[in-house]
Amino acid sequence: SVKTSVQETVKEEFKTYSSVVKSGQQQMTPVTPTNIVSVVKKVVEEEDRSRNIMVFGLLEGESEDLVKKVGDVMEKIGEKPRMEMCRVGKAKDGKPRPVKITLSSSLNVSQILSKSRRLGETAQYKTVFLSPDRSYEQRAEHRTLVVDLKRRKTAEPNKRHFICNGTVNSVEKTAAQL
Repeated sequence: SVKTSVQETVKEEFKTYSSVVKSGQQQMTPVTPTNIVSVVKKVVEEEDRSRNIMVFGLLEGESEDLVKKVGDVMEKIGEKPRMEMCRVGKAKDGKPRPVKITLSSSLNVSQILSKSRRLGETAQYKTVFLSPDRSYEQRAEHRTLVVDLKRRKTAEPNKRHFICNGTVNSVEKTAAQL
């Protein structure tokens, strides 16, 4: 819930006086109303983002039925959640804008993202990708991970590479994967 998230973040953001004294540090972040407001805003934004999914590569038309298009994508992965959706960003020639889907809970987001791999198995949605809604900082961090992933794939093609928990991992391919 938002309340527990706020409490956990406040605990992380503000060190207690005794822990600062024990570690011998002289500097402590002061607890001010401004700091508390910024922490609460950060938590609320993270909570809002945790209920969103971004859809990339979904073709865009002049008079499109976005509800039907997104419904078809969800049907392909075996989900029928209650959702709100809209295109985000400025329209550019030949490039479809991403679709932001807001769901009722972050649990729904996790279920859908875990099944999103099924889209690659269909010819119609091979170029459609689902990802969590990330902040600017998270997008920059993920971008560097993807660059590292691509570098490793070309350097070591005999291994399987993937991103998990903020790191690029490599494992030997099994006989079935070769």
